[in-house]
Amino acid sequence: MYTVGKSKQADEQITALPVEALAAFHEVTVFLQVAPWSGNPFVRERPDAPMRTQTFGDGGSGMVTCLIIEYRRLVEIIHVAWYG
Repeated sequence: MYTVGKSKQADEQITALPVEALAAFHEVTVFLQVAPWSGNPFVRERPDAPMRTQTFGDGGSGMVTCLIIEYRRLVEIIHVAWYG
């Protein structure tokens, strides 16, 4: 299991999420605790890189960008976007 942390910038972005996005965001953070490598690579040409993206919400209305620090079993959320 991984620990999920958030940058200060991500905290501000999470605070700005609309109410309808909060449950989906919570689900994606739980998912990141158990399977962070299942997200898409941030840079398609580097599929093994530790920077990943994961969509959330209805139809993928939101996206989390995170950095996986494997030796610490840590997933650091660095950016959260909501397009819904």
